[in-house]
Amino acid sequence: MITVAARFYLLAVLSGLVNCLWPHTVFAEPPACPSLSETVLFGLRPIKELKQDNYSKAGQACVRKYLDAIPKKAYLWVFKVPAKPEEALHVRKRNLIEQMVTILGENVRSEAAAFASAVPLQAEWEGMSEGPVNEADFAQQWLDKRPGTSIAPFLYLFRAHRLRAGYEAARAGHETGLWPVLARRYRESLDRARSSANPLISCIAGDLEAQACVYLAGQGRP
Repeated sequence: MITVAARFYLLAVLSGLVNCLWPHTVFAEPPACPSLSETVLFGLRPIKELKQDNYSKAGQACVRKYLDAIPKKAYLWVFKVPAKPEEALHVRKRNLIEQMVTILGENVRSEAAAFASAVPLQAEWEGMSEGPVNEADFAQQWLDKRPGTSIAPFLYLFRAHRLRAGYEAARAGHETGLWPVLARRYRESLDRARSSANPLISCIAGDLEAQACVYLAGQGRP
């Protein structure tokens, strides 16, 4: 029987998060609680692990507003960490759908499902910038082809997250011609998300910016 720590480690490795979340040892228990932006944009930790006490007063209000937006008995409340690697991508895609519906409303479900089905999520980024950048580029292509898309606010947030992960990988890989470009693109997407009229989008964007890292530790903020 696989333990909770082992299952989390398995999924962290699949997403390439282990260097950021577990910088010292893979045998440690997972971090006490995830950040709000990690919960929303990776979908590896259940929302019941969010701890409002870890946040400032403004951050607590954001977490509370997010949790209040999720109907009782909704998928995000009953989410379980998958025990098998082959289940991970399915769970992460389902998470994307439910996060968009929670934040933007039930009316976006159809397009949210179409995006989640098509976005090229990778099981592993392997410490490279290509994976997260490809996911960010796909989100931009979706926006370009559908200027009036109802999921645009979430896609700016999603894109900012992936661009930051790509930036951290590019810095770690000494891709000197790439990381300044990714830093600029990250700031553009983050600014679009932070200026959103949707208060959940804007406050989750603020949480994303506040994180020391989202993928590889020690690379600084863009």
